[in-house]
Amino acid sequence: MFEKYFGSSYADARARFLAAARRRQCSLESHVNPAGPGAQGEELAMDTAYFGAADARAVLVLTSAMHGEEGYCGSGCQVALLDDQALLDKAQAAGIGILLIHAVNAYGFSWGHRTNEDNIDLNRNFCDFSKPLPANPHYGRLHDLLVPQSWPPSAENEAAIQAFRDTEGEQAYREGVMLGQYSHPEGLFYGGREASWSNRILRQVLARYGRNRDRMVWIDYHTGLGPYGHAEKIFVQKGRPEYLRAKSWWGSDVVSVTDPDSSTVDIVGTGLQALLEECGHVPELTFMALEYGTVPMNEVFMALRGDRWLAGRDDVDAARRSAMKAAHRAAFYPDHDDWRGAVVAQSRVNLLQAIYGLSGESA
Repeated sequence: MFEKYFGSSYADARARFLAAARRRQCSLESHVNPAGPGAQGEELAMDTAYFGAADARAVLVLTSAMHGEEGYCGSGCQVALLDDQALLDKAQAAGIGILLIHAVNAYGFSWGHRTNEDNIDLNRNFCDFSKPLPANPHYGRLHDLLVPQSWPPSAENEAAIQAFRDTEGEQAYREGVMLGQYSHPEGLFYGGREASWSNRILRQVLARYGRNRDRMVWIDYHTGLGPYGHAEKIFVQKGRPEYLRAKSWWGSDVVSVTDPDSSTVDIVGTGLQALLEECGHVPELTFMALEYGTVPMNEVFMALRGDRWLAGRDDVDAARRSAMKAAHRAAFYPDHDDWRGAVVAQSRVNLLQAIYGLSGESA
């Protein structure tokens, strides 16, 4: 039932998105990534579709594939919205424009990586590169253990990682791994040394569509953390008024990244910086990440480590490579209709709540 919204590959997902946007007569633009072609020889692009009045004072922004292969989820939700007459009518009646940004990181989406063409984790790339970059000393100690020379990791390797966790504490381990690092270009959660192509294009898109607005909401779709099919509503802004507004719109289960119950940590260099810097003139900005759970966290992390181990190794036999790539994809896109149904249903509720919030109505 829900499979019709989700592509079987980046190329298929893009075709479905563009077809749905054309049916709705959206204003379409394509920004072609010079790093192409993709895994099927296809063009790689960050596509935008705008629905609604050009001069709408409020805009709802939805982004997919900030983290490459996580894009199946966000793309599916974007296509589902374009197929949802009632929700689109509700937004249009409230004078709300909808901006869909498809495949922020088309390279990772196509080739089956979380990162981009330079192994950059885009959600750690929105930094001020004219200043010293954030330090992550914990990662420096962990890198050789996280991306070992042989695969799968040995018992000794796992014991060394556990020893770090026992000695330094679980929070130090979480921050060392997830916070982002700028010292090991071949490593995990690498933030880059300069603004990536996707960073620059996303900023241009936000700046253009943020002109002459009073209110903007940005929902960024992610997968990989939390219980299977459950959408954690992650709030990453710092202001208390924004936090209270998010809770009033989306409910008391909105979780701040500073909350110890959050599945993530307070990351630096996230896409939120682009919104704050390019649309800082907009009186009301609200940002939320929807993070859908997939498989157990240890499987997700092993898939990420394996993907980094595979990089640059041409001597891995085809069967083993295929199995590892399949595990990586499953970690971020469970190819099951119950999962897709949960994703679309929760997305719709959150979009409806955002539309009510932008229009000043009570949900």
